[in-house]
Amino acid sequence: MRLEILRQTSIAGRPARVGDVVEVSDRDARLLLNSGKAEHAPLPPAPVVVQDQEPAQRKPRTRRTKSNGNP
Repeated sequence: MRLEILRQTSIAGRPARVGDVVEVSDRDARLLLNSGKAEHAPLPPAPVVVQDQEPAQRKPRTRRTKSNGNP
């Protein structure tokens, strides 16, 4: 179970500092949660998927003819 440490403690003989996110057994998790030393850690954010957008269709260029008033 993933927990975020709220107060410095040790888990299985290893130090756990405030702000650490640790993976512990269910037994250790219940002990830490009930003693107020940890809380459930938030899930990591989901990856953002950026989809390529199709480029906007451009109108084909047309040729302009010169018209100086002469037919």
